[in-house]
Amino acid sequence: MTQKLIQADHATIAISDLAPKTVIESHKHQMEQIGVVTKGSLVMVIAGEQRILTPGDSYRVPAGATHGARVFEEAAQVIDVWSPPRTDL
Repeated sequence: MTQKLIQADHATIAISDLAPKTVIESHKHQMEQIGVVTKGSLVMVIAGEQRILTPGDSYRVPAGATHGARVFEEAAQVIDVWSPPRTDL
């Protein structure tokens, strides 16, 4: 995975390029996260709910919710926004 980060006073934006079959293990954080898929497709599990996402689909991860993802057979790209800003990236 490669990421381009934009840090602002009240949010962090990441443009992430994900290789085919990338697995993002389940995790959680105390920031709200919203995102949109811009290329490829992936399955995402948010708080136990599984969704298949394709270009143009968006998602919301409430603060503290467990979530993870798996990219299908082709590379994918997502744009994520976290608020408040992430300091750990």
